[in-house]
Amino acid sequence: MLKQLINPLDKDSIFLSTSIDKVTWNELDERLDEKVAILKEHGLSSHVAFIIQENNKITIDDLLWILASIKNGGSASNAEDTASQKELDYLIQGSNANCVIRSNKIEIVKDPSLGSTKMHSNEIFRGMTSGTTTKEMFEIYPYFWTFEDHMNSVDFNEKTLIGCTIESTNRMLLNVAPEFNGYQNERPVILQPSGFTSTYSPYNVLRAYQIGARLHHLNIGDDIIKEIDEVKPNCILSFPNALKRTIDALPEDRKFDFNYIESGGGYTPESLIKDIERKCNLKKMYNMFGSTEMDCVMQSVFSPGDPVDNFYGVEILENKHYDIKVEDGLLWYKYGTLDWRTDNDKFIVKDGKYYYDGRANDEFLIVKQGVKIYTGVVEAVALEVDGVEYVSSCEQDKIHYLIYTGDADINKVSEKINEMQRWKRPHEIYHITEDLYYSGSIKIQKRKLPSIVKSTDYGIISHLNIKDHKLI
Repeated sequence: MLKQLINPLDKDSIFLSTSIDKVTWNELDERLDEKVAILKEHGLSSHVAFIIQENNKITIDDLLWILASIKNGGSASNAEDTASQKELDYLIQGSNANCVIRSNKIEIVKDPSLGSTKMHSNEIFRGMTSGTTTKEMFEIYPYFWTFEDHMNSVDFNEKTLIGCTIESTNRMLLNVAPEFNGYQNERPVILQPSGFTSTYSPYNVLRAYQIGARLHHLNIGDDIIKEIDEVKPNCILSFPNALKRTIDALPEDRKFDFNYIESGGGYTPESLIKDIERKCNLKKMYNMFGSTEMDCVMQSVFSPGDPVDNFYGVEILENKHYDIKVEDGLLWYKYGTLDWRTDNDKFIVKDGKYYYDGRANDEFLIVKQGVKIYTGVVEAVALEVDGVEYVSSCEQDKIHYLIYTGDADINKVSEKINEMQRWKRPHEIYHITEDLYYSGSIKIQKRKLPSIVKSTDYGIISHLNIKDHKLI
């Protein structure tokens, strides 16, 4: 089911674009109908289509297949071919997909004649969590309704059904940026630098469709300045890492106009906020908090000149569908009469605002007496070093690793880390290439990074084993 809140003002205007392709609103139905016809030729109606992005480049066709699957009465799921075949098989099996679509070619993996994949009446998308810190959790998106399955048989009863709607974040965008509301002045032109590993890209495509906006996808390797100058986006919707990559590319000798910047899905360093203020004519910046499992439940609105703390202190959104509480430092939520649950996000409540304090499952215990080290704290210190681009602090087998990209000298990073309390310092530092770090993903799978780094010589620029950082 395709649903629009606001129709585009100009049907001849562009809906989706990349550096090499575009589709207008007038062309959209014809392009979608062509793909729907192909799906029907394969006997697919109520189905899940698994779309694989190739060569680390999202194409217009990748995005249109999502919409075509929905228009055909089915659902979609997604991944990048940077995943191993084992991981892809896991994702395909987990999504209960009927077919795999790669480079416009369809491979049937489940005979449609044997029965269609069971779907919720409003379902439009299925996805896997990014597995950033923990073992992957299987998630289903019925019109951004979500429930957990953990690879077992799908159960659509009220005990498992929880909610996440596209409308929720779109209303936030329109409310936070009133100039977009009803397009009194201009419509949103969205710049999206996020990859295809997470569900954020498909999510934003559906958001753009629903409010008649334009979405321009920025692939890694694109000339960022050239794309911005040609597209003239007035919004950026992204993760902190991808947002930093975009802002870092902006020159210091000019300012760029953005009505609205949205950052979510990770910790946004204070240095990045200051870079945005310095390089951009920004109206509002929005910090969203939530999860795929529980919807977007908190937000803060930051305007240039505000204290930076205004960005980090999020407030609960008014919502009749869920209740929220903080108990023993953990955020808990519940839907209606369902049981309370938590995603292990830690919060401090102060003056009616909620301050994110890491994840209970994003911590690693590497010191005696039960002292815990939170990754965000260590990463924030490393990001203060000039030349550090992207950084991950992670643990494996009780060894604390710091892994980063950029042109910063590893000894400079070590010097900065030495300013921390001894028990917080990593045992090993790896300076790696951006390609290895990203592997096409915007959110880094912390649990995988140490194994990746240690198992290959590719991508390692330098390595420092810090023996004198032994815990005391």
